[in-house]
Amino acid sequence: MNKGHLLRAFLLIALVGAGCSSLPGLRVLTGEDPAGGAQAEQLVASADLVMADKSGSGDPSLMAAADRIEAATGVIDVIEIRRDDTSNAFKVSVIIPRDLIPQDTNTYIQYLQMLQRVVELSWQGTLHESEGSGTLQVTVLTTGNITTLNAGESMVGLVLATTSIDREDALAYLASRPHSLNDFADLILGGTLSFEEPTQLTLYEGQPNHPMFLRDSTAGQ
Repeated sequence: MNKGHLLRAFLLIALVGAGCSSLPGLRVLTGEDPAGGAQAEQLVASADLVMADKSGSGDPSLMAAADRIEAATGVIDVIEIRRDDTSNAFKVSVIIPRDLIPQDTNTYIQYLQMLQRVVELSWQGTLHESEGSGTLQVTVLTTGNITTLNAGESMVGLVLATTSIDREDALAYLASRPHSLNDFADLILGGTLSFEEPTQLTLYEGQPNHPMFLRDSTAGQ
């Protein structure tokens, strides 16, 4: 086995090894980690963010791009899609169903493959809309249930992974398909793709615009 194969294997082993323990926020919000309940409550209290099911509005071309990404993956919902001129980035935030999160190492590879597909399709689905942006940033979320004092049972967006890549590097990668999980791992190992999983409970605090968004839990009260 050459050095490249060893590095890829090491990355996959490391990810699989972390799989069952690298989602602390999910364990807290699903009640699997009662000790973390206070942390969850504190974060939600400070953020005052709960999930609201309302239609977003914005640039029709961005909404169409979001619809294409959702249709191509078949399992996700896009909640944020926008150009951020301040950071010279094009941002996409997607929610994957909680029941697709792996519960053991046997399903973690499938989970990584799903993340790969979601990220790649987010790049591909916004090639036109992201033109002129320096980087493509994809944030992968899931939902967590939490009981709030003033809004009852609510949902929050929970960050599973954040990725960032130079747009030109994404274009070069997409030009040579299909790609295996090892190819995707090579982007991470080579430093081309930044891929980070939070090590602690991290709530989504972006600016949702399609078609679900987070709102202040005290709004309208």
